[in-house]
Amino acid sequence: MSASDDSEAISFEESLEELESLVEKLERGQLTLDESLGLFERGMKLARICNQKLSKAERKIEILIEENGNLKTETFIEE
Repeated sequence: MSASDDSEAISFEESLEELESLVEKLERGQLTLDESLGLFERGMKLARICNQKLSKAERKIEILIEENGNLKTETFIEE
């Protein structure tokens, strides 16, 4: 499975959940070097997937709030 296939097949929430699980395993420090490197590599892929999905969502939001042909960007503040 290529990186682009992987990013389409897994949701943002699934990616984030798996990434958090990988971080917990790495923080325990009970893995071999090879296991740690494998988890780190998977974590980097998941982080890229999350970033891509967030960027795509941001672009969609900017398009949705376009008014009169001018892009009006508003900051989203989570409460």
